[in-house]
Amino acid sequence: MIKINYKIQFCLFAISLFFIGLGIFQITDEGLKTGIDLFWQISHFVPFVMGAIIFGNNLYSKRVENFKN
Repeated sequence: MIKINYKIQFCLFAISLFFIGLGIFQITDEGLKTGIDLFWQISHFVPFVMGAIIFGNNLYSKRVENFKN
């Protein structure tokens, strides 16, 4: 697994908050759509979810590693 500095991971996670803001703004501005348009509205949340999973997994694995030592 690639080791990335936690500060860099946190910055990338914070940047993904921008995409969440875009998604929330678009949904509140235009309302929920259907079909393919709904997919594009939800796609703004993908970077945030992926960043949260990776950042959380790395923090958890670091905690387990510290616990074993």
